Amino acid sequence: MKLKNQFLIAGLFAAAACTSQNVAEPTPELTDEVAAEETGQTPAGLEAQGWSKVRPGGDVACTDGSEFYFMVRPGRAEQILFYLEGGGGCWNKASCNPEGTPTAKLNLIDQEEPDEGIFDADNAENPFADYTSIYVPYCSGDVHLGANDVVYPGTDDTDQPLPVFHRGRANAQSAIDWVTQNYAAPDTIFVTGVSAGGVPTPLYASILANNYEDARVASLGDGAGGYRRKGALPGRLENWGILNHLNAVPAFEDISEDTWSYEQLYINGAEAHPDITFARFDYSADPAQWRFLSGNSEYDTLLGNMLANNDDIRDAVPNFRAYIAEGEAHTVMQKPEFYTLTSSGVRLVDWVAQLASGEPVDDVLCEACTR
Repeated sequence: MKLKNQFLIAGLFAAAACTSQNVAEPTPELTDEVAAEETGQTPAGLEAQGWSKVRPGGDVACTDGSEFYFMVRPGRAEQILFYLEGGGGCWNKASCNPEGTPTAKLNLIDQEEPDEGIFDADNAENPFADYTSIYVPYCSGDVHLGANDVVYPGTDDTDQPLPVFHRGRANAQSAIDWVTQNYAAPDTIFVTGVSAGGVPTPLYASILANNYEDARVASLGDGAGGYRRKGALPGRLENWGILNHLNAVPAFEDISEDTWSYEQLYINGAEAHPDITFARFDYSADPAQWRFLSGNSEYDTLLGNMLANNDDIRDAVPNFRAYIAEGEAHTVMQKPEFYTLTSSGVRLVDWVAQLASGEPVDDVLCEACTR
């Protein structure tokens, strides 16, 4: 029976891989690229204006084995905006099943080109209007950190198991590798992401800072600061395979199952890079975060979780800032509200612009927010 199950699992992964485009046998669009600074031109394979898809091939994939790609909009070669898309998370057949009610974005079939919030190039207040923008879509169900192919069992003997590719780490790294190959010496890098994409921003900011030691780097995670549970979250680390590659990144070697938390990513990143300001944005009553907690919350309010989480980071490192706005909304960086939101008299767009430019910023807590 065990041997039969092994053949079944292998067949499921083979079938899923056959549905993939440019995963099993990748044909990358870009070859023999040269750094944009050396030519003064747009990197090979990209449109001079607007968004272009880059298909890196190799080990990248979405959860269903379909094609992963990232998008690039050329701008100033010395300024890089690196963005990680959000889209939930999944960790078993029920939450990952495309035929059910999945709690994560599973592929890029309906992927759209962003044009609002920090991607609104026509807004005169946009601090990133001239940046080269790297947009990393999310389709791995693992907060961009997974490194594991897993077969989730069905609920009974008649329910077929589901093969899932949690390859968020490889997907994001492919975009970082492309940036490193094409941009020799950016002087400014801003790393941000929303929801599931907000979780790993400290890690990828640290990796980019390692690659560009002379660049000014800042990081902002949006809409993921309230995950503080009563106990451990069983299965996620193992199913997603987060530690499979996380411990290979300099400054993150000591993170284990016992020490793992989203806050620990901030702490390790900030300790390794004291010149970087690592930041968070959250709405005080974010309904999406509260829904994912499903009652397994240490505090009675999401704000209580956020304040405790942020205090944990501040107690460990000085180079962390948080902006908490009052409201029942989820994420802001990719929305028009990025330009209109004000909390305690501080406009978010101004606060983020200062953060990106290396100017000091203070913590912002909405006046109506209390524990």
